[in-house]
Amino acid sequence: MTTQKLDGAIDPVSGRRVGASERIREISWADLPLGCPMPDRSLWDVHPRVYLPIHLSGRERCPFCSTPYVLRDPQPGDAVPAFANARIEQCYQRALARSMRQASTPLPVTLIAPCAHSGRLS
Repeated sequence: MTTQKLDGAIDPVSGRRVGASERIREISWADLPLGCPMPDRSLWDVHPRVYLPIHLSGRERCPFCSTPYVLRDPQPGDAVPAFANARIEQCYQRALARSMRQASTPLPVTLIAPCAHSGRLS
């Protein structure tokens, strides 16, 4: 999991401009199921634990603390995490297949129109 500060950037969850104090947390598939608050939060800063279905949408916002979470796409060649939930595993397989398709997408082919001349040298 990584945390990044965005100052004046657009929040990918809400689409609004965020200040420097707001943090977007990037979650990997190994961190699922996603529960907020995360274990690294201070004890004074916690709220009731809520599980967020980030595997369905790719981004979620906690209803208690408004922390935005973004799920990173799996990369081909990464170690496959062990999932205890079959639905999360299915979503992971679809996301991995999508990442592999994007990684192996060939360059667009430009078709050349046939020439108007006969091709003979004069």
